[in-house]
Amino acid sequence: MLDARIVAANMFQQNALTLKDLQLIQSLRDRPVEAAERLLNIIMEQPDAIYLYFLDVLKHSEQLHIYQKLVENSYKGRKHYCMLIKKICISAKVAQIWV
Repeated sequence: MLDARIVAANMFQQNALTLKDLQLIQSLRDRPVEAAERLLNIIMEQPDAIYLYFLDVLKHSEQLHIYQKLVENSYKGRKHYCMLIKKICISAKVAQIWV
């Protein structure tokens, strides 16, 4: 699952995320699925350059498995991939309920 707090912190360090956005995501530490959804919503509203920072952070962090899923097919646009990650997050949320 996407660890939004780690990704957001790294994106903030690269000036790809505002302090306000970082604080919002960090405040959701007890709700990781919601934090991931918020981060993806923020990314979808930004220029492609921010999405590329997001990919770079995934590639160079413990989120490599997500990066690989996103780039294994040809580029279909950041909104497509953000929606794909949201589906993964929702699936994880449903799985948490059943545990």
